Amino acid sequence: MDWIYISSFIGLVTLGCLQYYFGYRDYKKLGMILPIIFIGLVIYFIIKGTMTFSVRDILMPLLVLFTLAGVYNNGYEKKQKAINKELDKMKAKDQQSMQ
Repeated sequence: MDWIYISSFIGLVTLGCLQYYFGYRDYKKLGMILPIIFIGLVIYFIIKGTMTFSVRDILMPLLVLFTLAGVYNNGYEKKQKAINKELDKMKAKDQQSMQ
């Protein structure tokens, strides 16, 4: 039974890494795939009757969606900081060569 928890954890880490990578590479369409699939699964489970309209069944999907958005945004911001840092270095070299 432990292998189920381990494989689930590995799957979640893999999905988180993919979402971070999509944000880092600025793949907006690919970054929307996981949240859309998750929303579809939540709607399917609500229609099927597996999920109800309890506080837990409403808050947990929202928490997952915000987490996916945050992971994507974190990757995107890290890439933007790296680009800005590189641009600052280039500007400094240009100013230094002009003097």
